[in-house]
Amino acid sequence: MTAVACGLWPRTTDLPRYDPSLYASNATPAPSPSPVFSWSNGAEYAIVVRKHEHTLALYHWTQQEKVYPVVLGIAPSGPKTYRGDLRTPEGVYRIVWKRPHDRWSRFMLLSYPNDIDRRRYAMALTDGRVPIIDGAPPGPGNAVGIHGTDREDANVRGVDWTWGCISLLNPHVEELYDLVPLGTPVLIEE
Repeated sequence: MTAVACGLWPRTTDLPRYDPSLYASNATPAPSPSPVFSWSNGAEYAIVVRKHEHTLALYHWTQQEKVYPVVLGIAPSGPKTYRGDLRTPEGVYRIVWKRPHDRWSRFMLLSYPNDIDRRRYAMALTDGRVPIIDGAPPGPGNAVGIHGTDREDANVRGVDWTWGCISLLNPHVEELYDLVPLGTPVLIEE
């Protein structure tokens, strides 16, 4: 009975045969996929962080110029949900502030949290997936950025050590810092 319900048996031969001429005359072409960099809004520079590869790629007018090794939050898998979850966020952000940093050489602040992150946080809060610490939920987090390191050995070995930021070796972050302006779009993907 199950096989009949699934259409596996009995097999009939009186089904119509596929005739491409019946479909081609009325077909409309499929829409072109969105450009790979539609999220960057035509910016001169764009950054793509691929968490699963532990890389940060710098693009200039959609052409890949550099790829740097990075380390991430201690719990790198999945998107950041709340302050203290030790995850690196996923989504589209912008560099909103840059400054030299005593501990990490350079720091570039990202526009985290964005609207999607705030909605994710609200859903997690509603679902009970955000811990209550000292009687209150911790919030979605902030101050996530791209920076250098004071733990060069950990970066060289690929050990994720940040609280959610993206860390590069100091010569790499200094080069990147000098190249990209404020407003540079940053895509962080799993």
